Amino acid sequence: MRPIHRNIILLLAISLAIALILIWQLDSKKPAAVAKIGAQPSKVEDGQGLIAEGSEESRSTIEPTSGLGATSIKPETSTPTGKNIEPTFTALPIYTASPLPTVAQILTATRGSPVTQSPTVEQGPTPSATPKATDVIQPAVLEDGINRTCPDPAPGKPDYQHYYLSGQSWPKPAANPQEHFWLSKPLPGGGRMLYTDWLPYGYDAGGRYLLHNGVDVADPLGTALLAAADGQVVVAGPDASILYGWRCDWYGNLVVLELDQRWGDKPLYILYGHVLNISVEVGQHVKLGEQLAEVGVGGAAVNPQLHFEVRLGTNEFQSTRNPFLWLVPPDTRGIIVGRLVDPQGRPWQGVAVTAVGRSESAENRTSWTYLGDPQGLIKPDEEFAENFVIPDLRPGIYELYVELQG
Repeated sequence: MRPIHRNIILLLAISLAIALILIWQLDSKKPAAVAKIGAQPSKVEDGQGLIAEGSEESRSTIEPTSGLGATSIKPETSTPTGKNIEPTFTALPIYTASPLPTVAQILTATRGSPVTQSPTVEQGPTPSATPKATDVIQPAVLEDGINRTCPDPAPGKPDYQHYYLSGQSWPKPAANPQEHFWLSKPLPGGGRMLYTDWLPYGYDAGGRYLLHNGVDVADPLGTALLAAADGQVVVAGPDASILYGWRCDWYGNLVVLELDQRWGDKPLYILYGHVLNISVEVGQHVKLGEQLAEVGVGGAAVNPQLHFEVRLGTNEFQSTRNPFLWLVPPDTRGIIVGRLVDPQGRPWQGVAVTAVGRSESAENRTSWTYLGDPQGLIKPDEEFAENFVIPDLRPGIYELYVELQG
């Protein structure tokens, strides 16, 4: 495992409105910790069992990450209002369902009496009854033991709960979380990947779409799509009649790589959706940076875009993880990885989390905690056990703000 060498901003834990952030700065190599309770400043002491100051009702323990020290920093006395900074919803891509082929039943015609009969001179024997059409159920489409038969009818979109406290506890992070930034940018050119920030992993854009299990990048039609790591092509083509997504014809055309590198004993897959002009075939081994296809449209997307997923363990729709925990941040950017839970470890779902920059180069950015998912499509990382991620941030000091229950 290579050491962290980028500007990685790691949020260890949050309980209610308490936030502890370790900011790994490229120049100093020293992390800094900042804690906030609502709009009231607080402090974090060095050592184990860190406690953020606040009222008895909101006080909770913040666990440090072993291997990273913490320094005591008091935030500025002037504080923002604490209101969420909402993104502007403009130029939204439109998702429409394409017609699905009928696969549940196939009627097989059988021989019977002719539709018209010739006149007869004399009555013959009584003909036997015409056999009826027989329903034949199409057998399940299996691939590597996975049922890829198209659901008919297509599943409906669940109703997700926003600003909702789950009754179930959330997984806990590893004692010493190991990063896995293995993947390069899957598009030409270095630097940032300008993703659709109003529809992050685990969110539904305020109820507009199905809960999102990847990252979308709106690039011009025909932009080259590149292998983000070495691997073997396991899918390359349309999904109109075989299930790789939430329903069939979800991606239009897609390419899936099984990477050479595994996470522990689990295979890792990366998926490119809504693509055109596929230039690879199943079974082909590709190297980092090799062109696979082009940005296109199709399936649930009518505007040119790349839908990028990371799947761990199996190549299934419900096996995804947040791609930004696997993509290498650019040299000039970092990422906040966080948990918004109550003192009992239960996650807040569908809550806006705003990172407010507190240093000269820092910026403001809003994301949302993962929604409750009755279909089990969204899963936290085994190392970080996060329920929100704020990527693509300039290096700096940030305070996090949330507003719960009014």
